[in-house]
Amino acid sequence: MEKHKVHIFFLCSLALTWKFAGSDYFPFLLTSTAILGGYYLLKFNWTELLPTTVPLLAVLTLQSLALPTKAPPKVMWVREYSDNYKVAVVEGWKWIRIKDGENVEVGDVVSEDGKVLVKGKGVSAALKRLRYKLYREIEEVVDYPVSSVAGASTLGIRFELPQSLKGYFALSGLYHFLAISGLHVGIVIGTLAGFLKLIRFPKPLTSASLMVLPLMPLTGLPPSAVRAYLFTFLVSLGVEEFRKISPIYLLGVVFLLTVLFGKFNLSAALSFSAVGGILLSLEGKGSKLEKSLKVSVAPMLFTLPIVLHVFGTVNLMSWITTVLAGFIFTPFLISVFLMEVTLYKVSLINQAVEFLGELFIRGTQISFHLTKWAIVHSEISLFLAGITYIASLLLILSGKVRFFLVPSALLATYAILNQTVISGKEIYEKGWKVNSFRFISTEGQRYKECKIHSSYVMPATRKLLYKNELIDERLRRFEKEK
Repeated sequence: MEKHKVHIFFLCSLALTWKFAGSDYFPFLLTSTAILGGYYLLKFNWTELLPTTVPLLAVLTLQSLALPTKAPPKVMWVREYSDNYKVAVVEGWKWIRIKDGENVEVGDVVSEDGKVLVKGKGVSAALKRLRYKLYREIEEVVDYPVSSVAGASTLGIRFELPQSLKGYFALSGLYHFLAISGLHVGIVIGTLAGFLKLIRFPKPLTSASLMVLPLMPLTGLPPSAVRAYLFTFLVSLGVEEFRKISPIYLLGVVFLLTVLFGKFNLSAALSFSAVGGILLSLEGKGSKLEKSLKVSVAPMLFTLPIVLHVFGTVNLMSWITTVLAGFIFTPFLISVFLMEVTLYKVSLINQAVEFLGELFIRGTQISFHLTKWAIVHSEISLFLAGITYIASLLLILSGKVRFFLVPSALLATYAILNQTVISGKEIYEKGWKVNSFRFISTEGQRYKECKIHSSYVMPATRKLLYKNELIDERLRRFEKEK
């Protein structure tokens, strides 16, 4: 592996190790840092690490010494219900019913009884309210639930998505379409760049990236969207200015900036793993067909250790459903983008969004029914997930990049053979839990041939938990009364 790549990822690993000191992840991060550092010392001049490592440690030290500022939790979203009451979703995912007559907006601070304590001010609050307004305008011109998918894929708003719909997306392996990522940013910038190139606009890729920049705050700036934009912008500069670039090195630069100055969370970890897997698939030896296959399967396989450890559930056919769904999602995303740019005034575009959105949702449901046999639930340990990534790192550093997905493939085999299953039991759960997205897409998948009693059962839940018999106690009481 080239010196500059080892250098940047050593810094990334060092920063992550510092940030997660004391956590369960620390031993694995420390091991990765030691491997990268040891490799650099053996292969290259160790003194070349000092000009970057020393300033990095200084920045990390200053950040750790800075006193944390604790701001009161603010309203992230306001849910409006048909019977004329509203609920504020507060940071930390706390739900507070808004007191009648209170004008609560996103960005405000509210009390436990739903009264406004502090009105949100500044650019941040203004942007949140603009996103809220744009989403509500989507609801005016596009039917639900297509409106919720449109809002999720362009504005980063997933509060209004139905639990069952999220379940279909998750279990068919397509949930990443609902979270703004490199796919979304790439489609929008790529389409705009293609148009600029068609009209002979200079440096179309860089120009398209700059044109999209003012719209980025409307996504809510999740780590995946920020990473994708920075990476795309740096690649466009490299392609159109310097001609010779290293995408993996640029990914490392964005990775380091995210760890230092952003919020490195589960979403960011999945995002960087997926893109890193794609870029590594293009490295090393192998035919074009082999690399194309690896590019398709890499996002699923290289995120697999994280997914199985955190969620326990994966659809092993998601690499195929992702490719197929992309043919519908791409025109859908472009049409939603055009709808928002034209301020929802062009009825033909609005109709296209609704038609493509319904097609996309239906395609996701069909994907689930066709591939549900490939859904695996295996709750693996952090140790197993950690050593899988360390094994991949060792293969990459030893010059065996072609085989970097082998550890993840072995983990997939282990997951298939060692599934976490609870069978033949009689279970009692409350309706809100059984019908929740989390239960449907994670722990609920461990049950097989069980009788699950609940206070109520949604029709989609029966389909998503198809391995079990779901008993709606509400219907049983109604039948007894009859």
